[in-house]
Amino acid sequence: MTNASVKRSDQTIYALIGPSCTFKSKLAVDLASKFPFEIISADSRLIYKGMDIGTAKPSLEERKQIQHHMIDIVEPDFNYSVALYKHDAERKINEIILKKKIPLFVGGTGLYLNSVLMGLSIPEVKPDASFRRQLKTFTQEELYQNLKRIDPKASEIIHRNDNFRTVRALEVIYKTNKLFSRLKTVNDSPFNVIWIGATYSDRDLHCEKVKERTHGFCKEGFISEVSSLVEKYGELDLFKNTIGYAEAIQFINGKIKLTEMVEKITLHTRQLVKRQMTWFRANKKINWFYLDNIDYKELFDKVFSLIQEGSLANTSMFSTG
Repeated sequence: MTNASVKRSDQTIYALIGPSCTFKSKLAVDLASKFPFEIISADSRLIYKGMDIGTAKPSLEERKQIQHHMIDIVEPDFNYSVALYKHDAERKINEIILKKKIPLFVGGTGLYLNSVLMGLSIPEVKPDASFRRQLKTFTQEELYQNLKRIDPKASEIIHRNDNFRTVRALEVIYKTNKLFSRLKTVNDSPFNVIWIGATYSDRDLHCEKVKERTHGFCKEGFISEVSSLVEKYGELDLFKNTIGYAEAIQFINGKIKLTEMVEKITLHTRQLVKRQMTWFRANKKINWFYLDNIDYKELFDKVFSLIQEGSLANTSMFSTG
């Protein structure tokens, strides 16, 4: 099945987005029980098998209840790129629409969402293992400063501590002999997208929610999950560059205490939320819902009403019975 099999400009797609720890997964499942949605994950870590607790991956029960896509598709040691995500997600869109269902993207990885739903073109450059081995001899600060010197605009959109994206940008520059920032182009959005966002306006309250969730992860066996992953795959860069897993590895190796691990995860998640919101604020079409003063039921009712009043509400595809 090719992407051309669906007349994309006529299709309405929903996107439920927001930073970490904002009820997106639960809300998506509950909405899909009322509307003919199939869920497409837009989270750069849910694609990896075995990374379950620390990513708040939807449970197997939830995935049996509602069809989910782009979850558990590769092993953690596989180099999965944005270009691959764009290709795979577009294929899933076609499959869902041809079944007379509606795609609902759910997640907080802005680059993934923009690549599919906002016409962002990503260069298809295969990972170069030899080049990456050479870069391992440099510190992250050295790599970032090198990127800043070669491609200042790329350094503005990549966090100075983000080793994964710094290496990827340098790799693309090396392989194409072109600036990474110039290879990304934005075309007209290929779909009619209705954007729904969930977040907190009070950052301190959001941090408390993150800390509570982290304690919950530990009770659910998060440390055992990370230990098993490291035993099977080793201390992959993927784990070291993923909030929660990186700090858990430090705890397992005796470098920090459990309380310090929780504090670090909370701090690093707060920093991630800030970066995520920078992505999302550039999109003026998002209908935001703030969680500070409403409970989950009120959130669901508000989002339900928005969808029910949407452009597809009166079509035969919607059934709220």
